[in-house]
Amino acid sequence: MGNDGGSIPTRRELVKSPTRRKTTSELRSQSSQNATYHWSFCPLSKSPLKSPVVSDSHGRLFNKDAVIEWLITPEKFGDGEEVMKVSGVKGLKDIVDVKFEVGEEKDREDEVLNGGIMNANGSSGRKEVWVCPITRKELGPGTHSVYLVPCGHAFAEAAVKEIKEETCLVCSEKFDKEDGVVKINPTEEKDIELLKKRRERLAASGLSHSLKKGSSKKRKNKDKERDDKDGERKKDKSNGESKEKKPKPSTASDIASKVLGDVEERTKRRKMEMSDNVKSLFKNDKDADGKKPRDSDFMTRGFTMPVKGGR
Repeated sequence: MGNDGGSIPTRRELVKSPTRRKTTSELRSQSSQNATYHWSFCPLSKSPLKSPVVSDSHGRLFNKDAVIEWLITPEKFGDGEEVMKVSGVKGLKDIVDVKFEVGEEKDREDEVLNGGIMNANGSSGRKEVWVCPITRKELGPGTHSVYLVPCGHAFAEAAVKEIKEETCLVCSEKFDKEDGVVKINPTEEKDIELLKKRRERLAASGLSHSLKKGSSKKRKNKDKERDDKDGERKKDKSNGESKEKKPKPSTASDIASKVLGDVEERTKRRKMEMSDNVKSLFKNDKDADGKKPRDSDFMTRGFTMPVKGGR
C-alpha cells in the first residue's frame, strides 16, 4: 500500500463511484449498433446474412443453412441452444423463408455495408443490398420493414399499410393483416408486444409461425393416452390367454374316467391289431335259429354246461 517505494492510492481510486447512467445519445447509438448487427449477421452461425434467409416468430433473421444444420446437429453450435431457445424453433414449421429483392451490388467488394459492423472474426457484414419492390428503399436498420406470411416477401412497412386488398403485391397470395404481417428485427416495445400476442393467438389455434398446423400438446397427450389404453388392452388379453391355458387341478373322478378311457382305448387298439385267425377265437355268432352254437367260443369248445338237476 505505501512506504514500499510504490505509488500511494488516493481515495478516488479506492472508493468506487456509483454506476453512471448512459445518456440518451449513448443509448440511441447502442440500439443502432445492435439493430445494424442483427441486419448484418446471423445470430446462430455469426456469419454474414446471405440468401436464402429465414425468420422466426420474433422477426429475427437467420441463414437458412445454419438453422437446418442446427436442427440436425445442435452440438456444433456453442451458444445455439440459448439463441434458439428464445426463438422457440423446433422444426421448419417454426420459420418462414423471407424473400428479399436484391438490388444492385456495390462496385467494390471490400466495401462494408451497414455502417461497417464486423463480427468477432473480423469479417464484414452482408454484401447483398435488400430493397423494397414497391418503394425501392433499402431495407435495413434505418427502415421499418415487414414480411408477409405465408409467402415471405419483404416490403417496407409503409407500402404494406397502403395495401387495401389483403393480397401480396408480388405473388398475389392472400394474407391476414393481423397475423400475416411480421415486423423484421423490431426494436420498439409496441412492435415486440404485437408479435408476442400474435404467437399466443397462433398457439391457441394450434398453428405454427408459418401458419401451418403444429403438433399441439393436447394432440400428443391424446395419442399417448390411446397408446396406453392399447397397451393395457393387449396386456389384459395376454393375461386372459395365459389363464385359459393354465391347467385346472384334477379330481378323483376325472382321474378314474381318464384311466378307464385309456384302458378301453388300448383294448380297441389291441383288437384292431389281431389277425383274422385270432379274432375267430372270440367270435360270438349265432345260427339261423338264433341259437348260439356249442363250439362258438374256444373257452367252452368241447365242453357242455351241465343241466341243472341232471348228471
